Amino acid sequence: MIKKYIQNIGINIFFLVLSVYYELTFILGNKPWAFYADLRGDQLFHITRLYGLKHILTNPVAFNTYYGEGNGVNFFYPWVTFYPARILSNLLNSEFKGMMAFLLLTTYLTFVLSYYSCRRYLRWGTKKSIIFSFLWTFGTYRGVDFFNRTDIGELLALICIPPLVMSFIDLIKRKNYSNWIVLALSMSWIILSHVLSALIMVAILTGLLIINIHNVKDIRLWVSLIKSVVITCLLTMLYWLPMLQQMRYIPISRPFIAILEDWAISNNDLIANSLNSNYLQPNVGIVIIFTILTGIINFKRMSNRNKKLLVISFGLIWLCTKTFPWMIFQNTVINYIQFPWRLMLVASFFAYLLSTELIEKIDIKYIVMLSVFVLISHYSFVLSLPKNNVTLLNNNEKLEEISSKHFNNDYYPKASVKHTQSIGDKKFNINDKNAKVIGYSNTDTEFKFTLINNSKKRIEVDVPILYYLGIEVKDNNEIIPAAISSRGTVKINLNNRRNNVVISSRYTRLAKTSQYISLGTLLFLILILIYKNITYRKLAKVL
Repeated sequence: MIKKYIQNIGINIFFLVLSVYYELTFILGNKPWAFYADLRGDQLFHITRLYGLKHILTNPVAFNTYYGEGNGVNFFYPWVTFYPARILSNLLNSEFKGMMAFLLLTTYLTFVLSYYSCRRYLRWGTKKSIIFSFLWTFGTYRGVDFFNRTDIGELLALICIPPLVMSFIDLIKRKNYSNWIVLALSMSWIILSHVLSALIMVAILTGLLIINIHNVKDIRLWVSLIKSVVITCLLTMLYWLPMLQQMRYIPISRPFIAILEDWAISNNDLIANSLNSNYLQPNVGIVIIFTILTGIINFKRMSNRNKKLLVISFGLIWLCTKTFPWMIFQNTVINYIQFPWRLMLVASFFAYLLSTELIEKIDIKYIVMLSVFVLISHYSFVLSLPKNNVTLLNNNEKLEEISSKHFNNDYYPKASVKHTQSIGDKKFNINDKNAKVIGYSNTDTEFKFTLINNSKKRIEVDVPILYYLGIEVKDNNEIIPAAISSRGTVKINLNNRRNNVVISSRYTRLAKTSQYISLGTLLFLILILIYKNITYRKLAKVL
């Protein structure tokens, strides 16, 4: 037992060292964290989200980001799994240090959960599990996500893909019915990180069910799946129920609609970029290319399991290319995926499972040589990222400036999309010339302005703050009614001669209820896990 604990401590230290190495260029400063304009990453969006989470537990809308427009992005883009970045920023008194620590933690968790998932659900040994966790975490597509795009949502989703898929396979193959808990927790994490990745994983799990249709006739298996689905819905209710409430009452603009065929990758580009295996363009990397080629050459001699992994990997990679008829799905709900190359996310997972099966059979010295090659290549790929049109993100002042000035009209009220200029310029629309605004200001949680009304009648004011459910308006410390204007902003009526108006946001009653339900469900699961652990220990002592 002691030997096992020492081994686990050693493995975790090893993963921590690799996690530090993974972002070593950030730490040394020879290639700092940056936004590459030519690569059009998501760094600026997530930096702005980070600053908008300062008071998220009580105020869903931040008024000091996105030009102070009161963008309600937190209603529509999951924030729960990103919140630790906010906590770390507060603890370290620096958003930059907080993000660096959070990204390091993300890499470490990717190592750990992929390793222990292999051990528990695939019944793999230490060596084999370490190989997979190494390939998965240092995977080329993840490198593109991390350094090129910094897609925080996908990076967080990547953490729980191994436990989700592996526990699902274990449930189907070995009838381990208790896996419903891990399934629910893993899928909930992915939903609360990146909804598109969650939709992709639902499709993947459905496909795995179909492939293993002869194994799913067991009623207890379906009971476990149903429990998992119900618990997942309850755990994630704090996200999807408030979002649906907002969309039910306010038409909301969606992220841009991409032409799927245009964003698919040509076969030539896929092969060329993968052989180059750098972080400049989405690709699966040279390891996967050689794995696919080796699998095709040795197909007849492969086990049925490895044949399935090869076919799944090859099929998912094919879906990333222009040879797949994406135009058929352009006007369907599938266009929410935006970029077909997102499927490299799951293609890489299955391909690295196959890679691990093949690599594990070779001599250890060659495995070490391959690992060193991957480590050196990773470092050089980061250094080879563009040097022009680069915005360095290596200090708090720059991050704060970005958060206040970054523009994003995703999740705007639809009525506001045509009025972004006037809203950004803080243009008040007042229906009486005898009234005027003499000053305005904003904080993290409030937008304030003073209006002098020289008219003797009631006036209507269209404030350049986006309207969402939960917006609260006070005039001279008294709450007054607010509505949505024709440009999707806050509309109020004022009577007083001097009006000191404060606009803030609160969670609706339904949103608060959903949070309590999700929290209660999580506590319920924790109690179940504690009970199972105590029962297991007692049984182990008896035996």
